[in-house]
Amino acid sequence: MCKYETPQEFEVSFFFRLENNTIFANLFMITRMKQVLKIAVFYGMFFLLGGTFSTASARNGQSEKEILVLNSINFNLPWAKSFYWYVHDQLRSKGISVKAESLSVPSLIDTVEVKAMVTHLRQKYPHPPTVVVVIGDPGWIVCRELFDDIWKEVPVIITNSRDRLPATIEILLSHASLTEANSVPAERWRQGYNLTTLTQHYYVKETVDLMYQLIPDMERLAFISDDRYISEETRSDVKDAVKENFPDLTLDLLSTTEVSTELLLDTLRGYKANTGIIYYSWFESHNKDDNNYLFDHIQDIITNFSPSPLFLLSSEDLSNNTFAGGYYVSAESFGDSLLGILNRILSGEQARDIPESVGGKESAYLCYPVLEFHNIPSYRYPDNAVYINSPKTFFEQYRSAILSCLVIGLILIAAISYYIRILRKAYDRFRDAMEKAEQANKLKSAFLANMSHEIRTPLNAIVGFANMLPDVEDKKEMREYTDIIETNTNLLLQLINDILDMSKIEAGNFDFYPSLIDVNQVMEEIEQSMKLRLKGNKVSITFAERLPECSLYVDKNRLMQLMSNFVVNAIKFTESGSIRMGYHKEDANNIYFYVSDTGCGMSYEQCEHVFERFVKYNPFIQGTGLGLSICSMIVERLGGKIGVKSEKGKGSTFWFILPYRVSRADLRADDN
Repeated sequence: MCKYETPQEFEVSFFFRLENNTIFANLFMITRMKQVLKIAVFYGMFFLLGGTFSTASARNGQSEKEILVLNSINFNLPWAKSFYWYVHDQLRSKGISVKAESLSVPSLIDTVEVKAMVTHLRQKYPHPPTVVVVIGDPGWIVCRELFDDIWKEVPVIITNSRDRLPATIEILLSHASLTEANSVPAERWRQGYNLTTLTQHYYVKETVDLMYQLIPDMERLAFISDDRYISEETRSDVKDAVKENFPDLTLDLLSTTEVSTELLLDTLRGYKANTGIIYYSWFESHNKDDNNYLFDHIQDIITNFSPSPLFLLSSEDLSNNTFAGGYYVSAESFGDSLLGILNRILSGEQARDIPESVGGKESAYLCYPVLEFHNIPSYRYPDNAVYINSPKTFFEQYRSAILSCLVIGLILIAAISYYIRILRKAYDRFRDAMEKAEQANKLKSAFLANMSHEIRTPLNAIVGFANMLPDVEDKKEMREYTDIIETNTNLLLQLINDILDMSKIEAGNFDFYPSLIDVNQVMEEIEQSMKLRLKGNKVSITFAERLPECSLYVDKNRLMQLMSNFVVNAIKFTESGSIRMGYHKEDANNIYFYVSDTGCGMSYEQCEHVFERFVKYNPFIQGTGLGLSICSMIVERLGGKIGVKSEKGKGSTFWFILPYRVSRADLRADDN
């Protein structure tokens, strides 16, 4: 089984090493809180999506082809994450199923854990995948025996491959430095198998040339890396490249094998601005009782100690303004090379017949704000580089907001005009009945009054802050203003969508397209999308109750709209606790759907009016007050019932009941 480091284990191990340095500890505490949150969100999304994709594909038979990606470490590494999702999306767009497994090889202690890992994969994938992609040689060493039995002759692509590997799996697990005595040519591990390799080349000379162009007076080069064998080989590559091409440049090899994290940060703080720094990785040493190989420890804080920009040899996310960049192959370009090999294999070519190759097209990638922060003059910036977060003109930065305001204004006028026309037609149809005409007139007046309030508030914010933007010089303040404009723009869009839905239902133009759907699949899709809306870990969403199998003849989009509105409403009013969704058969002819939360709840009087238009019991919560009213109309059109059970301070349960139909004949029978 894979072994993952918990945030608590990491905090204890690393803070004990920093307890004598208050500055390091404070900076690290802030960084770790951010990083732990990112990790939790990413793992939740990754395994949820992975499980959902695999289940849905197996159930619906969307593709007979399946690609399995085995990552030697895990997908929290920025390069691996970007690379995997790029390849995943490209393959999924062609209807090819993609699955992934994190092997976390550096955290494996002995061969017992290796056997457990192999057994887990053997049981989980009894049917061979179409192609296996292994990111890194350690994953191949650990899983090779699978290709001697159940996966025999399955095509394999090993990416990021190296020329020499540990001679035995025990040497790999020991993390010993590779020598001629304890290593063998990589071909020894690969001979006789249906595989090919895709090498990731490091352009050390080109990266140093790029650094010289930006820092002409550079006298010293520091290379930061850890104790993994791939890091050791990269250190050797850097050492050889500097010796051959830059003999006058002093090279400092800063490695976890030689210095502690505290000493590394002290060393960086003592460097001068004319010291060039290349950052490769910094994983903590593998200890018997600690598992710190799962993510890089100091990426987010190292910039606070470095007087010069940090450069890279491999692709990282430059958008967060941490690294200056470097000369390397992007994750997308490397992914294109892998996709090319996969296409050849899927077309019938054997992996062993495809020559090994170097992946991707190299280029210079630079982060503009980092260079600017370190006061590097713009005339030194190379013309042929790809720049991340480069400055834009005022209109380029806020073009979307400005155009959105104009478009929304036109749509808003059209929507109001359309709805007023609908009301007038309704009034004309019932003008002979004075009581109904008077009631329709009151409804119209109430609607316009509410519309005036709901529209004016965000529109005033949009117009007001848009007028202020030309006079704002501070970028942070300008960003706040544009965020406000964007938020209110989304509110107006939601209001317009609700108005259009409501008007279509009342006018009888709201289209329903019933079909036979898998209720479990639809509910799982809703559960997955709603989890992405959660902004913290205080609230959980679960698909709690279901039937083993359930097919229902209904409009899938309307069913999803009903459940999504209920869940979004629950998220708004639940600060902590849980949100449960599910369904069961009420009786032989009806199905009961529900969403239950542990939020603030409502009084009996509030429950009586909650499905009316523009009802909002908390004016500080965003929304139009039309969502539940639209749900009520949809359920009525579907021939069902809707309601709510709630208790103040203890939560609410919104429910609706739909007729149990399994064919078009059932629908016609109900209509008759």
